[in-house]
Amino acid sequence: MAEDKQIPEISFETGDPRDAEFFRVLKSIVEKDCKVITEGERKIHTHPDWVRDHIHEMKAWKWWESDLSSFIDRLIELQPARGFFHEILSGLKDYHAGFVKPEFVYRDEANGVQFIRLELEADIEYLMVEAAYFIWQATGDKQGTAKRLPALEKGLRYNMEDPTRWDPEHGLLMRPFTIDTWDFTWGVPTSNRGIDPDMPMAIMHGDNSGLYRACLQMAEMTEAVGDADTAAKWREKAEVIRDRANKLLWNGRFYMHEYHLDPVDPGCDESDMLSLSNTYDINRGLPTHEMAVSIIDEYRERGKRSPGANADWYTLDPPYPIFAVHPWGEYINGGVGSFVAGELAKAAFRHGREDYGVEILRRLREITEKTGTLQFIVGRDGRDLNWGPRGWGAAAVLSAMMEGLAGITDKSALFESVEIAPRYPAAGMESARVCLRYGASDAYVIADYKHDPQSCSIRIALFGSPRKVSLHVLLPEDATPAGASVDGKQVEYKQVNVEKSVYCDFTLVRSGDADSVAEVAYRV
Repeated sequence: MAEDKQIPEISFETGDPRDAEFFRVLKSIVEKDCKVITEGERKIHTHPDWVRDHIHEMKAWKWWESDLSSFIDRLIELQPARGFFHEILSGLKDYHAGFVKPEFVYRDEANGVQFIRLELEADIEYLMVEAAYFIWQATGDKQGTAKRLPALEKGLRYNMEDPTRWDPEHGLLMRPFTIDTWDFTWGVPTSNRGIDPDMPMAIMHGDNSGLYRACLQMAEMTEAVGDADTAAKWREKAEVIRDRANKLLWNGRFYMHEYHLDPVDPGCDESDMLSLSNTYDINRGLPTHEMAVSIIDEYRERGKRSPGANADWYTLDPPYPIFAVHPWGEYINGGVGSFVAGELAKAAFRHGREDYGVEILRRLREITEKTGTLQFIVGRDGRDLNWGPRGWGAAAVLSAMMEGLAGITDKSALFESVEIAPRYPAAGMESARVCLRYGASDAYVIADYKHDPQSCSIRIALFGSPRKVSLHVLLPEDATPAGASVDGKQVEYKQVNVEKSVYCDFTLVRSGDADSVAEVAYRV
């Protein structure tokens, strides 16, 4: 029977009510960050009202919200000639406007709002590309995408040409010396979020993994609107950035915290500092698989050294004695971040450390069961520091569940081409039914998974929008594939080893609205 034509809601069901409740709590946390801000007759949907947070949370809320573009498109409208984007939408009394030069503030006095850019931030332009990419995937709107591309390109040129952003010697994106991607500078009052000539500058790995990924996303969107030649140039730019970053910033185990361009003495040895963007680097594709595994194992090993402290989710380890106003182990100077946990779990699922991904999700589930929520950052002693948007962390964890454990990834737009990579054997799950959908369109995909250890078979029923499905099916431990079929017909497959994990890979092509069933047989 074909799936009911009524568009289903996003869901995560395994038969265990604890998993369903965990999903519900996470989704609720993200939903609570949604705001509607009025600018004259314009309604701007933010999630929340700093566009960085809005975009990081978009990893989850793109699956149920209908308005993905009003905030992004307003920032594009306001893009100054220099090429940067504003990031904060607030009332006229927001004190952040006093932290930067007037150039970085747009005040709409008539409507009582202002748009602010903290100049030192180096991530906004590449995150705006990610937002446009999510909008394209969720809507399939090629015309709207084509309209956004010139502004996005202008923003990336600002990243790669403006003397406050680009280090010509190393050919990489730079920023003032901050903790990872955060917004306060070493040796400067926190009321100064600008870039001054005497500020110490540095190259941070996460900025360059973000720029690398943005170039690839520009290539995909440009190709989608019919410009293959420009898409090829974006891919070339991406590989140049990747090569430069990996040569300069890799310390043999992970990416160094900061590569200093100016002399600075932070009062400690920085050589062993592991900072949060290492997890983002993996999911953006900057490191090779071998490098990604090294980073994941580094986090895991640090967690083992401090059992019970969630030490593998530190924002920075070891911390600085003090950075700006933040003491050792507090806030971004070494606190424990749920967003780090979510990104780390997703990376683990994709790089042959599936058991570790499961472990992280279960620890996170236990936290929500005890507290009823998931904090953004807690102290090393577990205290809620009440800093930052909880939805950012919850969205990262939802992404790890849906795209990591369930393994459903949109490889194009509107779920027309997807990867289904269920990793349930790592969690001991024999059945699951997961639905992803886009709130801005009717596109959706359902993957109904059943594993029968007695017959050594895995069955995946697929419903919804996909036309091409790349299956990447994790097998139980010590198993190898013995066959694959689509709708009862045998198909070619191959065994793919990811570290010690064994997958069965094959392709399913659907036509029309008929349901499809993929099956894998294995031997032990």
